[in-house]
Amino acid sequence: MSASRSAAPHNDRKFARSSDGGATPALLAPGFTLRQLSYFVAAARHQSVKRAADELRVSAPAVSAAIAHLEKTLDVKLFMRRHARGLLATAAGNALAIECRDFLAQAWSLGAGRVRGSREVRGRVHLGCLLSFAPFLVPPLVRDFQGRFPNVRVYWHEGNHEYLMEGLQNGAFELAILYDFEVPSGIECQPLRAAPLQVVLPHRHRLTRRKSITVHDLADEPMVLVDLPRTREYMLSAFSAEGAAPRIAYRAQSIPMLQSLVASGLGYTLLNFCPPYTNREIGSLVTRPLVTKIRTPHMVVARSHRYHPTAQALELIESIAALVQKMSFSTARALA
Repeated sequence: MSASRSAAPHNDRKFARSSDGGATPALLAPGFTLRQLSYFVAAARHQSVKRAADELRVSAPAVSAAIAHLEKTLDVKLFMRRHARGLLATAAGNALAIECRDFLAQAWSLGAGRVRGSREVRGRVHLGCLLSFAPFLVPPLVRDFQGRFPNVRVYWHEGNHEYLMEGLQNGAFELAILYDFEVPSGIECQPLRAAPLQVVLPHRHRLTRRKSITVHDLADEPMVLVDLPRTREYMLSAFSAEGAAPRIAYRAQSIPMLQSLVASGLGYTLLNFCPPYTNREIGSLVTRPLVTKIRTPHMVVARSHRYHPTAQALELIESIAALVQKMSFSTARALA
């Protein structure tokens, strides 16, 4: 008898009896916890153990231990360790992070919905926003949203178009507010409102007397160019589409600097979104529509189709849409 037992193949799968008397595999807990998954996801998002630990308010060794445990349990390398440069997720690490983010969101929704009442929205949302309008959109959005949903924490990430697309694709954040330029497949966009190109002028400029302006009207005027990737090429395409070229006098890499240069009378600029600007020592701005052949972009809220939107993300989308509809995209004042 003992010989037959020792000769039997080793199998540590456990079985339970079903209602019809047959043996069925029992569901066993995996060799890792939700907490360890959340530590791993934070490390993948920040590409840093320290920054992940700071966000989660735990120790860095706790995050490192969670990652090491997952790598050992799953028998896969999740990160490349770069001396003094943080972490770099492997292909397997990126794939797992995508699955884990969706899984953790569903787990959180399950707990919030069953335990605390299905009508109460809880959790966190990571939101990306284009640099050019983030300072004017994110603060009122977070203030109003957290006033309505005090148990939801909104984390925001500012960046250029490429940064936002990468973040949506790798799951660093659930939603992003941007323009609908060169959106890759797999990214779903909900239009918020059109954002036609406009000419931004010092408030006493002679061209403010016109209802609209063409690029040929600007031929002899100094231009302050928004010198950012993609944005720069887009602005210049408004001229090339008409067989014209601007007279670039200055370049600016931030909206505050751009506004200040134009309000000072050093030139005009082109923008799809021009926030209010008045400075007693410098001046103020006026906008006029630009007559152009190039496509009018839309401000959109985007998300990856690979992730199921959480209840808090859906509520945030509604709040974004309502706020954007109320925002002023131009400063069409008359001469003082």
